[in-house]
Amino acid sequence: MRVGTVEGMTKLVADSRVDGRRQTAVALALVAAMLFMAILTVVVTVPRPASAQGTTFRSVRIGVGDDALQIATQNPLRITLLYEFVLVYNVYSTLLTYDRSYNLVGGLAYDWFVEPDQENWTFKLVDNAYFTDPGNPSDRSHPVTADDVVFTFNLVQNNPGNIFETYTERIVRVEKVDAHTIRIGFNEPYAAMTSVASAIPILPQYIWSGIGNVLSYRNSVPVGSGALYLDTANSTIPTVMVLRRTPDHYGDSVYCNVVRPTEVRYVSYASSGPMVLDFQNGQLDIIDHIAPADYLRALASWSPKWAVDTGFVGEISVNVMTPEIRNAYQQFKPGSNNPILLNHTVRTAIAMSIDKQALVDQALLGLGISADTLVPSSNPWHYNYPDSQEFVFDTAAARRLLNDAGWTYNVNGNLDPNAVPLAKQGGADVLQFRFYTLNTAEQWEIAARNIVGWLRAAGIETVDRLGNTNPGFGLYSVNQMGGYWYQGDYDIWLWDWIFTPVSDPSVDVLSVETTGEIGSFSDNYYSDSTFDATWNTSVVTIDPAARRALTDQMQAMIYDYASYILPYYRLDLYAANPNGPGRWSNFGNWSRDAALVDDSDLPPLFYQLQPADNPAPVISSMAPVQEAAGTPATISVAVTNQPSAESLTFEWDFGDNSPIGTTTTNTVTHTYAAAGNYTVRVRIEDSEWPACTATQARIFPAGTANRPPQPTSLLASATTGEPGTTIWFNFSASDPDGDDLTVTWDFGDNSAVVTDTVTGTLTPKALSRSHVYSAPGTFVANVTVTDNQVGVGQHSVSQEVTIDIAAVSEPPPAVSGNPFVEIGVPVAIAVVVVAAAVVYLVRRSRARKEEQQREETGPPSPPPPP
Repeated sequence: MRVGTVEGMTKLVADSRVDGRRQTAVALALVAAMLFMAILTVVVTVPRPASAQGTTFRSVRIGVGDDALQIATQNPLRITLLYEFVLVYNVYSTLLTYDRSYNLVGGLAYDWFVEPDQENWTFKLVDNAYFTDPGNPSDRSHPVTADDVVFTFNLVQNNPGNIFETYTERIVRVEKVDAHTIRIGFNEPYAAMTSVASAIPILPQYIWSGIGNVLSYRNSVPVGSGALYLDTANSTIPTVMVLRRTPDHYGDSVYCNVVRPTEVRYVSYASSGPMVLDFQNGQLDIIDHIAPADYLRALASWSPKWAVDTGFVGEISVNVMTPEIRNAYQQFKPGSNNPILLNHTVRTAIAMSIDKQALVDQALLGLGISADTLVPSSNPWHYNYPDSQEFVFDTAAARRLLNDAGWTYNVNGNLDPNAVPLAKQGGADVLQFRFYTLNTAEQWEIAARNIVGWLRAAGIETVDRLGNTNPGFGLYSVNQMGGYWYQGDYDIWLWDWIFTPVSDPSVDVLSVETTGEIGSFSDNYYSDSTFDATWNTSVVTIDPAARRALTDQMQAMIYDYASYILPYYRLDLYAANPNGPGRWSNFGNWSRDAALVDDSDLPPLFYQLQPADNPAPVISSMAPVQEAAGTPATISVAVTNQPSAESLTFEWDFGDNSPIGTTTTNTVTHTYAAAGNYTVRVRIEDSEWPACTATQARIFPAGTANRPPQPTSLLASATTGEPGTTIWFNFSASDPDGDDLTVTWDFGDNSAVVTDTVTGTLTPKALSRSHVYSAPGTFVANVTVTDNQVGVGQHSVSQEVTIDIAAVSEPPPAVSGNPFVEIGVPVAIAVVVVAAAVVYLVRRSRARKEEQQREETGPPSPPPPP
């Protein structure tokens, strides 16, 4: 299956992303460093029943190129393909999840903490989540409770073979504390708990408790508690998949997250070219799975578009299955692999015969990064293997290495150090291997032809499954490759994994190389007791520095063993059309906030899209409150609601257990009875959308507080541009005590800081500065206002705005008519036009028939690796 674990692991895609996103299933993984913190509360809005959205029907149409919209199963325990993950993780909720920047946030659990022993975790569930039946989406008769969570975790533990099995192996207890609190315990600290909590979709006990064989359950009508549900009546998968906004979803009232589209309609295209044409003609709002040639040429001047490092890992896998392993597994007995590949010298010679940068330039048309280790470059746990120790591309040196190891003869036993293939004395141990890759995109064939030529230069010959040396490789379907994987029936292959920027390095990524994954996720069948022991230590090592040492060691072990040769990290390609059928805007910057991509398995994109006719209210700022107890405090929020200019309703939660206040203005007064620090929240609504924010109220004993400056939000004349663009920054500031103010401007690009002095501050004073950014980058411009007072009270307030300066557009690189000229392969390749590097693995109708057959005969074989 090539999965990368749930939001962590891979989108398993063989270019089609047999999604590894969640390695054994799904592990949205532990964020950047380690999030073993104490209570993390993410409630930002006034607790209240969610309001019904407006009646305007709004659709976002997403084009999916290269037949990638393949869904062979809707059973969350069996998913392996990219859009199976997209479906499941929008329809089902997890305890924790991620925002648009892959920051860990609450899901069904709005609060969670780990006890000092680092072994027991408590999760507090929202009390207004419900399971949504697509046949009756407004029905609220089945609330999500602690019983459903306990049931789901027990189901995963008690049904080996499901994709989440690895996530629960170390859990020793899952206990219901009360109707909306659960406790999960281990016998030792567990470093990947956040991956577990963000990976396992919570299932409705009232449905799944009555299913006999849960692994073969088709789940044709999925019932979950997610922000969207599957519109089964209007979905004709794999042609069209329609997801609908869940009525009264808990995300609205608890997190102020509302899915803006009424429906999200995914439309499948056989190839990238026709999809791009429809997109340019205004028939689609968003497209993904764009071929590199289309991205570089047809969309050369298009904006917005993004090439995103989402965690795609290309993989040249060398099969190192031993006879002992093959004999131990019934599924492997029909297959075979060449035992010569167990020789490290041979694998080293193969690694020295791969020109990684050439593959990036020719197969991906430059839209990728030369790779080294299995954890992708987008992930903070990536180990940057030392350049001085890397395998250097040198086919002549690779041949000498083989010659020195005794491979100096030809297949007839004659001495010939320059032979192809090389053999040992007497014509033994011939260096001829089966080499397979996918037939789903031109990128695979382009890369394979290069690799075949380089290996021949080193003395290694490759063949297809029938033994043909011309072209020296086999192009096979996803189903065929899946079969070879299941049986371990290949020598060398080129495929891929997809992980994410928050994949847990152990549970989501490196676990694929543990001995325990042989027979399921492993696709090179590597087994090393030292690696296994190191992996086991890494999942219980809490200290991030100590854990990084272990994960770096494992990444280096895999690199040095040369059974996984990682050629590139591919960029995924997307574009959006503000003039598409839905007239959507506010797509965001996907290169910076990677979880916004439409196939991230997460809904943040749908929370922030803005319809042209009625955008949601936009909150500019909410100043902190500072006042004395017993004195009315003025609380205000800066908000706009253009161009609709609808009237707004403001609901105020003052944080002191007083009643919720409702106004139709953006300012309210409130008197705090006692000194202390309070969180003030406001929910602002028009006829369709809410917007929410919060600030802090610092209340002092009477007569002791100096009130802080009151700046408006910092506004920029433009938030995007190219080097040399002049950008104006504007805001106003006042001080309720009339103090003179010092204003400091920092434009975020290491340029000189600018300072202004403001007097007469009882009334707002407008301030403005311009700045020219000379280089591309993302900069946070900041203005700080200080009242120059001392003593009790807050005396400095800051506002900021993010500016994206893009490099000046350059003409797309030319594509050689013969990308193989460097290796002398006599094949002319025309300019790549329609389906190049990014084509995703496709499961066609035959795959679905096979899935049905597998369900009738028992648990299905693991999905094809990426």
